Amino acid sequence: MMQNPEQVNALEDYLSSLYILSHSESTVSSYRMAIINKNKVGFRDFLHQKYNLDEIQLADKIKNGDLDTYKILKEFVIFLDKFGYKPKSIQGRMAAVKGYLRHLGVKVHSEDYKQNVRLPKTLRHREEPMTKEIILRVLRNVPPKIQTVILVLTASGMRIGELVQLKLSDIDFGTNPTTIRLRAETTKTREARETFLTSEATNSLKDYLRRYFGWKDGQENEHLKDVAIFGRTSLVKSKKRTPDTKQSSYLLMSGLLMKILSYYLDKVPGLDNKNSNGRRVIHFHAFRKFFRTTVGNVCGRDFAESLIGHHFYMDTYYNMTSEKQREMYLKAEPYLTISDATKMESSLKYLSEKYQKLEAKYNNLMMRLDEISIPTPNMSQ
Repeated sequence: MMQNPEQVNALEDYLSSLYILSHSESTVSSYRMAIINKNKVGFRDFLHQKYNLDEIQLADKIKNGDLDTYKILKEFVIFLDKFGYKPKSIQGRMAAVKGYLRHLGVKVHSEDYKQNVRLPKTLRHREEPMTKEIILRVLRNVPPKIQTVILVLTASGMRIGELVQLKLSDIDFGTNPTTIRLRAETTKTREARETFLTSEATNSLKDYLRRYFGWKDGQENEHLKDVAIFGRTSLVKSKKRTPDTKQSSYLLMSGLLMKILSYYLDKVPGLDNKNSNGRRVIHFHAFRKFFRTTVGNVCGRDFAESLIGHHFYMDTYYNMTSEKQREMYLKAEPYLTISDATKMESSLKYLSEKYQKLEAKYNNLMMRLDEISIPTPNMSQ
């Protein structure tokens, strides 16, 4: 189906206005697919098949009262449903189409839309929870780069799209715990925030930087400041090698990391399991959920939500110094640590010392009770 210049300009203007609001390439891409789809199930295809109109002609007919906006939108929902689109996908495409019609000057009132256009309900499936045992098994079966990606995501609660835009200048190894400062332009909400890394994730990240970028601890590493550290890491067999700063789109990088993870999961029985909704049990967002659940259980919901960049009730009044944030994160660190033997040994030593102190107090108490002739039960039985 040929596009006329007016169609092209209208759609590009609409997508440009979206990009200005969010600077999200993924949003622009998904909205574009809602209008133009290579599988011939976009809004433009629907209009051509059903009414032999393009969107410009449709807008004119609606404004003249020849067609009803909500009838058109209702029919598009049915069109998508017949092609097997899931409820959530339909909702996303309808949001794109509504916005596009408004951009073309068509009035779409939210209340009238709710009353006249019924969307299929989203089914909520139970997902298998991520556990340390599962994460540890995954770590044993993936290459070093993916190991570091998983440990950093698990320790920080970052989105994969935020991770692939991470630069060395965003990381402060000088604090305890290591601090990651996410720039506003890299986050989904377009808001800057801080999160942290466990010692385990910090050590893995340092090894990764040494291996792939020649990073040196305690030095400025100025040549790496603006490098997207989870971009390309293919080594060139040359002493003159410098890091490749010409990164692909972060969307492509996210997709590549997901494909690599899936490739290795498919090789191990049990790691390729899927939930009842057909989605893998193990995926990058599952590590973010593990972080949210773990930190929420230890430090409370509000602290966990603030670290992952979610808004919550009364969050305007939730304010905490960096020192207090680090203090609270350190409380959660043992629960976020997956396989750090040093941490485990430290915990065992602490428990052993605590047991010895309790045992000494118990023995003193029993001796005192015996001195004053108070009978006590035989605790050894």
